[in-house]
Amino acid sequence: MNNTHEIIIDAHLHLPVEPVLLEEKKTVLLEEMRRNGVSKGVVISDSELESPIGSLIECAELFDSCPDIAVVGGISPYICYTQQLELMDNLLARGLLVGIKLFCGHEPIYLGDDSLNAVYALAGKYCVPVLFHSGWDNSHFTAPDIIREAAKAHPEIEFVCCHCCYPNLADCFRALADCVNVHFDLSSVAEGRNADFVPILEAAVRTDPERFLFGSDFGSCDQAEHLEFFRSLNLSEYERQMLFCENARRMYRL
Repeated sequence: MNNTHEIIIDAHLHLPVEPVLLEEKKTVLLEEMRRNGVSKGVVISDSELESPIGSLIECAELFDSCPDIAVVGGISPYICYTQQLELMDNLLARGLLVGIKLFCGHEPIYLGDDSLNAVYALAGKYCVPVLFHSGWDNSHFTAPDIIREAAKAHPEIEFVCCHCCYPNLADCFRALADCVNVHFDLSSVAEGRNADFVPILEAAVRTDPERFLFGSDFGSCDQAEHLEFFRSLNLSEYERQMLFCENARRMYRL
């Protein structure tokens, strides 16, 4: 459990695949947060129109009246793009979304592809960040040089690099050190508790404590394991507060 005065925001959550019903998935997620002492969370929808982790409209409506959950909407240039852009515009205007997620790598789309300019326009219009998948399989779609190019081309947009180009964390942080509009979502990084990551993460967070967000990737990864791993890092109280709470609060206006 967290300390009495510690506020935790999990900035990268998904609905669990099981159970089947959306309301039951919501209950499981909220119970997991309570069990681990997590105060608030950011749920990311899928870009698919039918998905076990919830589509854009499903997640937006499911958490509409839930004060402890904000929603980031997933979108794909390959799936009913015009209609989904219109829907996202409407949901953003209604305050039901706090960000936009691109699944580069899961889908064959580079972060700098011209088809994403419509997404960046929406992000600029509503002053919300653009999150993107990085690392793992098909990592070339969001290699550090690709991220850097997109960030420099769109300085008005705040980007959130989910998973930090896992497992190439050091290369990711080094290449993007001067891209101040790129922030780092540490979701899934703690899976397996890789001790080699500890000095890399400690050095990176100490250097730029305002650019790192705690996330667990719950739904795919273990939230308790992530909390334990990141609490074990040798960080100052300020750095810990930025990582676990304040950066997500500011980024997603929680």
